[in-house]
Amino acid sequence: MNDRVFAQLKPVELDGLTEDAYLRRRSDDLARAFQTPRSPQRSRRLTMPRLPFLITAATAAAGIAAAVIVVPGLVSGDPAPGAPTAAVVSRGSQDSQEPQTVDARSFLLAAAVTAAREPAGSGRYWYTRERVIQQVTVDEAKYTARVKTLVREWEARKKELKGKPAELEAADKEMEKKVGELKASPPKVSYAATAAYTEDSWHAREKGDSNRTVGNQDVKITFGSPEDREKWKEEGSPVLREDKPSTSDLDLPLVLSIDNPTLTLQSLAGLPTDKEGLERRLRSLYGKSSARDRVDFAGYLPQTSLDLLRAPLTPGTRSALFKVLAEQPGITSQGEVTDALGRTGVALTSRFTSDGDSFEFRLIFDEKSAKLLEYSTTKEGESSPLTRVAYQDTGWVDRLGERPQD
Repeated sequence: MNDRVFAQLKPVELDGLTEDAYLRRRSDDLARAFQTPRSPQRSRRLTMPRLPFLITAATAAAGIAAAVIVVPGLVSGDPAPGAPTAAVVSRGSQDSQEPQTVDARSFLLAAAVTAAREPAGSGRYWYTRERVIQQVTVDEAKYTARVKTLVREWEARKKELKGKPAELEAADKEMEKKVGELKASPPKVSYAATAAYTEDSWHAREKGDSNRTVGNQDVKITFGSPEDREKWKEEGSPVLREDKPSTSDLDLPLVLSIDNPTLTLQSLAGLPTDKEGLERRLRSLYGKSSARDRVDFAGYLPQTSLDLLRAPLTPGTRSALFKVLAEQPGITSQGEVTDALGRTGVALTSRFTSDGDSFEFRLIFDEKSAKLLEYSTTKEGESSPLTRVAYQDTGWVDRLGERPQD
């Protein structure tokens, strides 16, 4: 499935390459092919919908405008009827340190009330600052070199077949096959390492305005053990993540979700603001999505919800989305946890399978404001997430390079 989670593992050098390819070609061929390599263990892609490289080049919009409202009934000793398994949240008072429970359904319904009371924001650009932490599994330099070779082959082939549409289409399919094979079996690293970096993005509200991403900020590389560091040195100490900030501007409209290409920043305002209407729209999107071949609606919804929750939804649509999630099976609460930035929030999890592997998908929300703090994906049996993204700041601004005022 999981072009969403593993798109995070795409070599950084590929960003510019895929953007150039997109400008030269239609959006559903090499754009789709060059999204990211598969994981070294199996053919898989994690997902956050890490989409056509459009979204990899400039991460899709994120976040929820905070409204500090304590909703009665958010913490309850008795799970709501039909609610998923409850988790314990340590929340003692002065008189007692007894933990109380907050179940996923109750939390989501309370979040719906909070979201509905938020003021609607406005601006020219939707800004997001995120801290990304991901496992390093692919040798980026080798992978990028092989991709560039394939691109050169394709460009030469296009010139040879100019004016021969049938042969060009066949060559196009052959190219996608080669890229797919490379993604399924990319050059792997032989050591455990994790890369962390910060990324700022500005997504234009109106068509015609440029989008901007500033990536590779504050890059940190950590190794699983001293032995892993030694293996890395033995292989020539390759660059695991470029540590010089890079800025990229893109004039094309950005898609918010690889599974739902019609979801753009411009289309969000047209989403329903009532639970029934939004669920019908989401089921309609699911019916047209490539995700339907991989997961059922219950597996599709949490990850598509992530795409929406990190975008500037209207208060009504955000509230309706929480209500839709509250009625879905398989979403459970892990109670109070700490995100990558040290903030405390409530974790809600669901599970999905991809190519025979099972993964846990987790969203962390601020309990009072219902703000999305972080998402992560972890393979079953592993203690560390494959990808972890913490949303440090989000909001509307009027100029590229500007950040929201506190």
